[in-house]
Amino acid sequence: MNPNLELNTKLAQVRALLKAQRADAALLGLQPNFSWLACGGEAHIPLNSNLSFGQLVVTARGFYLLANRIEMRCLQDEVVKDLGAQPLLWEWHDNASGLKALRQVADPKRMLSDCGDWGTQPRPELFAPLHYSLQAVEVKRFRALGKSAEAALNETCQNLQPGQTEFQIAGVLAERCWARNLTPIVVLVATDERIRNYRHPRPTAKRLRRFAEVVLCARQHGLIVALTRLVHFGPLAKELRRRHDAVCAVDTELHLASQVGAKIQDVFRQGVAAYDATGFADEWHLHHQGGPCGYQGRDYLGSPTAPGVVLENQPFAWNPSITGTKSEDTILATNHGPQVITPAQDWPMVSVESDDGIWQRPDILVR
Repeated sequence: MNPNLELNTKLAQVRALLKAQRADAALLGLQPNFSWLACGGEAHIPLNSNLSFGQLVVTARGFYLLANRIEMRCLQDEVVKDLGAQPLLWEWHDNASGLKALRQVADPKRMLSDCGDWGTQPRPELFAPLHYSLQAVEVKRFRALGKSAEAALNETCQNLQPGQTEFQIAGVLAERCWARNLTPIVVLVATDERIRNYRHPRPTAKRLRRFAEVVLCARQHGLIVALTRLVHFGPLAKELRRRHDAVCAVDTELHLASQVGAKIQDVFRQGVAAYDATGFADEWHLHHQGGPCGYQGRDYLGSPTAPGVVLENQPFAWNPSITGTKSEDTILATNHGPQVITPAQDWPMVSVESDDGIWQRPDILVR
């Protein structure tokens, strides 16, 4: 028995799934599932692909790493080291050798997979729920990731200067992420009128004049956090002040409603009710509100019909927006209530009164 408690727990989950589905083996080749089972090991090459560059195979008694000759050594040395995965080697130029290697442990036709490779049965919907709830060691990694991601975004925002292009701002943020061993998988930047016009603002050559929105999704050990910050040069207009206070109130409602055992659709509906209560009833139609996350930027989106309930140690990234402003951090649902994983440091905050007391949300940084 492998002494790694985290791995053993995960292998038991996969094997219980195999038993329930009457399958002989499981093959995991998508990055989120690979990193989860590899206990934080990452196996990505192109950032625009969801595929890992190796695959993990689980049978009733075995645990294997399937990879071609190009990738095997790196995976063994740096990604799945000490996990006890037995190598199944194939030649990069000969797919038949990969199929032969896989057949050493099970018939691909009797395998469930998340990707459908090698003639396996593609059932990705079976594997994603296995990592909705984080183990204690994953929570520790997640908190460290959140702290580092916030620092990268905070430093970027504190040093913004009028005249910078959105591309330059995005580049600075990416550099600060890589310096902390974070992979910036989403970097969005909008300045001035683009904040009002676009909910998903890809960076452009436009130069910052007075107002900037900077969005980050950062990955480390396969886990992902999301957060947004806003910076304004000069005093805020009264309408912008009103709108940001309102979006912070909506975000607070979503956070505090994310209690273990609550239905996801009920959490969402409470957020919608908060939009109405703040005088911006229709704004939720203009952008999704976020939802559960962890090994994905979003596992699925919250909605009036979203399935499932909030689980213990399940991460969420809600991202309410009201035209011209937004509030977003990553939280963790715990038995002691929601906890912010990306808490703003040395940053102005908005205090929102709730039935449970005061909840703090990041304000617009005025410089």
